[in-house]
Amino acid sequence: MAASSTEEQIVTDYWNSNIADDFFGITYWLANPLISQRFNQGLVEGLPYCSWINYSLSFLESVDCQRILGIGCGSGELELRLAELDAAQFIDGVDLSDKRIEIANQRAKTRGIEQRVKFHVQNAEKMTMEPNLYDAIYFNSSLHHMADLDAILLGCARALKPTGYLFVNEYIGPNRFDFSEHEKKLLQSVFNLIPQQYRVSHDKNDRGEIRNTVGIPNPEDVARVDPSEAICSAQIDEAIHKQFRVIKYNPTIGALMQFLLNGIAGNFRESDSASVSVLEMLFDIEERLMEAGSLKPHFAFYVAQPNS
Repeated sequence: MAASSTEEQIVTDYWNSNIADDFFGITYWLANPLISQRFNQGLVEGLPYCSWINYSLSFLESVDCQRILGIGCGSGELELRLAELDAAQFIDGVDLSDKRIEIANQRAKTRGIEQRVKFHVQNAEKMTMEPNLYDAIYFNSSLHHMADLDAILLGCARALKPTGYLFVNEYIGPNRFDFSEHEKKLLQSVFNLIPQQYRVSHDKNDRGEIRNTVGIPNPEDVARVDPSEAICSAQIDEAIHKQFRVIKYNPTIGALMQFLLNGIAGNFRESDSASVSVLEMLFDIEERLMEAGSLKPHFAFYVAQPNS
């Protein structure tokens, strides 16, 4: 079921007021180039692609790509990058946040590609998509904000041409970050392995303090702040398989790293070889746990095509 009008307004207000995001700098885990590089390696199967975006385009090489849709496009960086890579003649982006769409359209104009890339304010869960219109549809960390996964993915399957592709780069972990006790114990046990000097917080709430515990969100607080956050994330894998033939499923790190390194990611720098060694240890632990089946992936990249 799609969000109520009240919840939709809360979500819109939240993303309108978080234009700059906290997804940059020394606190956010994926803002660290060492971490984002390892994260990306998983998304692209360890192949020599500089990003998952370039990897996705390898599947479109044999397609006469006329039009691409980005759902939950935010400020449009993915769609603008696709345009710069000549991925398609025309690219559409939709998002609930009017302020982000305004920024996206301004960026397209500044780069001189506003005729090819257009952004629209739209609730993706309520939009009607024209059948057989798109050669590719992208979700980049946006599908986990959708409540009615079956409806939105059915709409995508119909909107794609028979030869079209769905690309999903997503958080697929527990709804509202409601981790199991097993996951919480793993997080704290691994966190305890990090030397004190690399547990110094850069977060505004406890800057300069040495952290002794992993900060895991309260699911009720998550829902209150942003009702759309990870609302049905744990059901994404099943929902994709229901409407699509999955060609690639590439899990990557994040089940531990996301909150293990939140607020302290800036302590790990390429110029500090000891910190790099600690980071490599953390990567290896998470990857080995996933390989052994002791830890389910929370992040993955999907390449899929509509069921025939």
